[in-house]
Amino acid sequence: MQPRGPSAPSGEPGPLDEETHARVLDHQPSGMIQGISEKGLYLIRMRAPVDGNSHVPGTSIELEAVNVLGTTRHRDLSVMSQAELQSVVKAILCDNPEVCLSFYNRAGNLTLKMHAFQLLDGIGKSKAISMVEIRGRTGWETIASLDEACQIDAADLLANRLCQEIADPHMTPNLLDLLIRA
Repeated sequence: MQPRGPSAPSGEPGPLDEETHARVLDHQPSGMIQGISEKGLYLIRMRAPVDGNSHVPGTSIELEAVNVLGTTRHRDLSVMSQAELQSVVKAILCDNPEVCLSFYNRAGNLTLKMHAFQLLDGIGKSKAISMVEIRGRTGWETIASLDEACQIDAADLLANRLCQEIADPHMTPNLLDLLIRA
């Protein structure tokens, strides 16, 4: 098993210890890969074996097949990685719909005047109220049924918010920590 980057201080497990796969954001000719982990959505740097194979953005790779160098910051990503980030996060959400549906089926009021749906770009108060009414008590079983009922692209809206939080980890409330990494 390849190392997953530095562990947290005091011997606690690091954020990448439970990760098994990542998606490629940018594979440079030098073998350096910038990617995002599939489970916790951590930005990571990896080095692939120099075998002439190139991974296109969005490709899922096993972390045991590469040398994980550690996490990285959004501002240290290449222009290509930053351009691909939202579409790759959306693909991860679509391939793991339970995460996306969990947010939409469980989201509630943040304050007396703001619903969690309003954290998403383009969702105002009236749209949030409408979505809660449509959701009812049972919620949605698929992302497609959610999209159709609410006339939105649920995975894209959530991916956009998660990418904003990846770029600015000080955003609050932070759905990345509450929903993905909890």
